[in-house]
Amino acid sequence: MEINGEIAVFQVDQIICGLDISYVQEINKHINITRVYGAPDYVRGIMNLRGQIVTVIDMRKKFGLESVEFNDGMRIVVTKYNEESIGLLVDGVKDVISAATENIEPPPSNVKGVSSRYFNGVLKLKDSLLMLLDKDKVLDFN
Repeated sequence: MEINGEIAVFQVDQIICGLDISYVQEINKHINITRVYGAPDYVRGIMNLRGQIVTVIDMRKKFGLESVEFNDGMRIVVTKYNEESIGLLVDGVKDVISAATENIEPPPSNVKGVSSRYFNGVLKLKDSLLMLLDKDKVLDFN
């Protein structure tokens, strides 16, 4: 896996996740999300971001974890996928770090009950492991 050099770090439950910063459009606090009936259970809804409709994915549900009520620490990481803006609802944003491609290892087959299909690498941090998201698999609605 190749990375741009900087990774946005955020948390979903106890999982420390990262996404190449070049994929991140912006990070927002919770704004009004409208529920979409008939959408997959991991779609929290849609929001209006300065006139642009953004689908919001609840990353807890995407990972097969229990969804929680919104709180002040939660953020929406907005990214682009197939010319559409998608928001990733996460429990908190931690930092932006620099990383070298040679320090990334393949992900284990199972991460705390979360399928490894959503991750394409692991980066060792000083006191934890950072799971690098596979953007295409996380954002694929099929």
